[in-house]
Amino acid sequence: MPNKPNRPTLISLALLGRKAIDMIGKTLCLLLLTCCCVLSACLGLMLSLVSALGSFLCRFHQLQCWGDQLCFWAETRLCLLLEWLRDAFGFEDCEPPHCGKPDCGHCGWPPHCCNPPHQCSWWSALLFVWLILLLPFYWCTDHKPKPSKPGRKDGEPLRVAYVSVWGIPCGISTYNEELVPQLREHIEVKVFAEYADPERSERLERDPDWVIRCWTRNEHPKSKLMQALTEYDPDVVHIGHEYGFFARAYMFTSLVTWLKGRRIPVVTTFHSVYAHQDKVVTESSAPSIIVHTDAGKQCLVDKGIEASRVSVIPHGTEILAGTPEVPELLPNLWNTWHTQHTIFHPGFMFGYKGHLRMLGIVARLKEKYPDVHYIIQGSENPNNMREHDELYQKIISRSEELGLSSNVTVNRGFVSKEVLLSFIRTMRVCVLPYQSHPDHEVRATSGIARVVAGTQTPLVVSSAHLFDDLTNVAVKCKTDDDLFQAIDDVFSSNRVKESQVMGRTKFLRETSWRAVARRTLDVYKTLLRSNTR
Repeated sequence: MPNKPNRPTLISLALLGRKAIDMIGKTLCLLLLTCCCVLSACLGLMLSLVSALGSFLCRFHQLQCWGDQLCFWAETRLCLLLEWLRDAFGFEDCEPPHCGKPDCGHCGWPPHCCNPPHQCSWWSALLFVWLILLLPFYWCTDHKPKPSKPGRKDGEPLRVAYVSVWGIPCGISTYNEELVPQLREHIEVKVFAEYADPERSERLERDPDWVIRCWTRNEHPKSKLMQALTEYDPDVVHIGHEYGFFARAYMFTSLVTWLKGRRIPVVTTFHSVYAHQDKVVTESSAPSIIVHTDAGKQCLVDKGIEASRVSVIPHGTEILAGTPEVPELLPNLWNTWHTQHTIFHPGFMFGYKGHLRMLGIVARLKEKYPDVHYIIQGSENPNNMREHDELYQKIISRSEELGLSSNVTVNRGFVSKEVLLSFIRTMRVCVLPYQSHPDHEVRATSGIARVVAGTQTPLVVSSAHLFDDLTNVAVKCKTDDDLFQAIDDVFSSNRVKESQVMGRTKFLRETSWRAVARRTLDVYKTLLRSNTR
């Protein structure tokens, strides 16, 4: 049996049909009214010109009678026209052209004169004609103040629906949890998040009351999300995109189309931008785009996306000490490791994060610093446990092969920010040696790098595009030899630490979550002004 259309689809078709009927009816009324008014205006203008000609002929004695006749004939019919306009549109009464003088004797027409003292002079007729021309535009445009949306009060703040993930072990979830509270200081924001438990609970115990869970990445269409958005009636929808959330292109493009069909402005943050041309089918459907780096914007432009549609807003950074205007760096904690040769590697347990690469570098460092210790804090996501398990086994096996079993610590699982910062602040150096594949380079930013940037602990990173914006914040390395040398420099002196402390203060000020929220608000306002839907 054929599948029955779901309820949101039927509702959508009904709404579209009603809008089409309204549009056709309004168009026909506009055409009919315009034709009537144009014909009336032309007739009035013609009669006014005839009356003017009669007045001109009255100046000549020989032609005075004919001029009087033209005046009378034209102005009589003008009065009939204006009388009809009076009845139709409520204009004042129009007296007939009569001055009480006897017939001139040259013809058998009714009494008349050249300049009758009545209200139907040709110049007043012209004024009425122009007023009539304006009536179609007055009636067929929204000349009354636009009413507020259902349930909306005058002066109520902008209402934004934020569609993304929340409260799960994911960098984008962390991003949302930092940005949305800052936005809510200025506007109303409600988060429409993915389910986070097997029971598909609409709200977890730890969720704020402005978070509702109503979709999952594998369902299509996202009917409950669409219903929730309809009930919320937002001014703007902001989608926090990642390709894992919309694995199939149509899952994203159809949602955007549904929103545009309801004339709801849509802005999408693409947290990951790839050079792959096939990704354009997703990116091009977004009316307004936010990326985190200039390299990400240039990548989209190179693939054919209009530059005017793309805004660059940096990834935010939490101010751990001080204020957003005058940030301070968290100092190091007591060194419970009792060695100056500790290396901390936080982040998810994925192959491209460079854990196996680092083991080779640690083996070289051990020759110079026998007490070197490499600590991995491997975050994990339930959706990727197989990949995490495989990498963990490789790390353990490789450590044994290199004789590093006593020099490596691996902690598995997602930890709180407080625990993460405790590790960072007790370390000599943090490393993010991500490896880029030429076919899978991504223009994005690293959230964990920004956590390290809020402390005085030195940071060494690779040359991956994830760190494009970390100038003067971290040491960037292209090769394994560069990584070895950078870590050796940190171990041997405080020069690297001192130089990074100076650069990080400015970086924190420019990328505070407060600054990011303000720039995001500017995008919302621009989107509403331009009505780009």
